Formats: sequence, C-alpha cells, structure tokens
Amino acid sequence: MRYITQLAGLLALSATLILMACTPDDPAAFSENLRLRHKGADMPVWVRGNMTGNKILLFLHGGPGECAICLREFFADVEKEMAVAYWDQRISGAASGNADPATLNYPQFAEDLGMVIKLLKTRYPDAGIYLLGHSFGVEMAWQFLTTGNNQHEIEAFVAMDGVYATYDWLLQVREWVMREAAAQGDAEALTFMQNHPITPENMRTVSWGDWYSRMFRLGANPVWPTDDKDHVFYLWFKTPGSKFSQLANIGHYDHYYAEEIFTFDRSQLLKNVTIPVALFWGKKDGIIPIEMAYRTQERLERAVPLVVFDNSWHSPMHTEQAKFSQALLDFVQEN
Repeated sequence: MRYITQLAGLLALSATLILMACTPDDPAAFSENLRLRHKGADMPVWVRGNMTGNKILLFLHGGPGECAICLREFFADVEKEMAVAYWDQRISGAASGNADPATLNYPQFAEDLGMVIKLLKTRYPDAGIYLLGHSFGVEMAWQFLTTGNNQHEIEAFVAMDGVYATYDWLLQVREWVMREAAAQGDAEALTFMQNHPITPENMRTVSWGDWYSRMFRLGANPVWPTDDKDHVFYLWFKTPGSKFSQLANIGHYDHYYAEEIFTFDRSQLLKNVTIPVALFWGKKDGIIPIEMAYRTQERLERAVPLVVFDNSWHSPMHTEQAKFSQALLDFVQEN
C-alpha cells in the first residue's frame, strides 16, 4: 500500500507534461513530451504519431546506454498508424539527472519500465500499451514481464534481436564465430574461440574486446545507421540529446559489463509469459544470432511467430524498414 501511495505521488509530482501543437487535420501529427523523474534519473518520453486508435508502441532501445528518439526516423510508417513512445532510459541518450551508476541493474531497469507504463496509462487512460524491445531492450522487457503480474500491464510484446539469458547468448555467439571463421577461413578466430569454451563458472572471464573484434571481423553487423551521413546529421542536429552526452554515458556502464550482465537469466521464467509475443530477427545477425530466436520460441509456452528479415543483421528496422513496419503493424492489429 505504501508503494502505491508513493507511486501516485511520483506520477503527480515528477511527470512533467509539455504539450506540443497538433495539426487537427492530420491524425498522425500527435506530439506530446513527458518526463519521468525517478531515483535520480530524469528521463524524457516523447509520444509521437497517430493516437486516434488509442494504441501506443513503447520502444525500448538497446545498448544499454543508447537512445530511442535518435531512431525515430525508422518508425515513420509506424507513426502514421499508431503512436510511438520513445523513452530514453536512465543514463542514456537525452536522459539527465544524477542517477547513481549503481542503479544500472536489471531490477531497476524493469522498475523504470513499469513507471513509464504507469505514466503513459495515467496520461492516456484509454490507450493500450504495446512493447517493442530491441537488443538490450529485450532483456529489460523479459525482466519486467517475468516479474510478478507485470505482463498484464501491456497488450503484447515484440522482441527484436535480443536475449533472455547472458550465458545462452554467449554460447550461441561462440558457435556463430566458430562457424563463420571456418567458412571464411579465419584460422585465428576459430582457434581463439576453440581455446575459450564458455561455462557458467567461467563466463565472467569473457574479454568483450577480444570477442567483439572477431565478431565484427567476420561480419556480425557490417551495416549501422551511422554509416548514413544523413542519419549522422540527424543525430547531431535534430535529436534532443547530443552525441557527446551519449559517449559520456558509456563510462558509467563499467560495473554493468563487469558483473551485472552475467546475472541475467530469465530462461526458466519465460514459460510463465502468456501474453502475445512475436520475435523479429535479422537472419545474418552475428551479435545475437538467430539461433537465440529458436531457443526463445522453445521456452515460451504459447506459439510465438518469428518474422525473419533475410537481408538484415542486428537492426531490421534500419535495413528492412518497410517490412519491419508492416510486420509490426500487422502484429499490433491482430492483438
């Protein structure tokens, strides 16, 4: 009961609403800025798009430490049909405040997500909330959905190129590197991985630099949005945050990558998720190989559709935007 009282006070006092002008004859022109202040973090939530259908897609960006609003251009077609809420997580993107880096842990991320959902429901009580997680955003979503009765706060969830457990992910990355190294004749990468087996006991010894250098050398994700000079211009001059602030955020995640990431494992809890779920995956992704999609399907009790993007790596919303938008809107319409 005390928690509910504190939450009501938080929403009343800490959610700053800045209303933006909407074009009356354009249903896709809804624009409103929200702000959630919680445990030292001052987190913006930009709501954009078409609100006539009372459906909001809450986008959970990756990283951790990246941003949501900086990827808005890839949701242009989605915004024509429904509203999209772009939330920059604590110590990410355009978020500010004085959040302690010690709060960069999975329970806190899930708690923040719950607060954002409650904020959206308070502001838009008639709207249904749908989650889209990308990369790290999927981890946050699984943490939230497998905690208590949280899953009943949303209508459905789309998991795009993300994991449910760090150990299982490392196993699949290692297999991917060895498979690609053998196919591409990279004897050094193959030998390196063969000499570094992964167990639950030794996974904390992973050297991220050694792993990722070989992953990218083998084509784990050769196409990034930042390869596009127009997108880079958008990042620097048309997004609320700055690239300088995003780069500064990275230093706060040292403990996360040294310890916290290795605590993540929701593999035994996925069976309790009963809401509609869809999996979107880049077939060529080497950062989070598609084998993780198959293993996610196996752990969920209800049948889960898998949309495979044959010409994509880690970010299908960028490399196959039209297909991504249509598949997403179809899934929301069905649920």
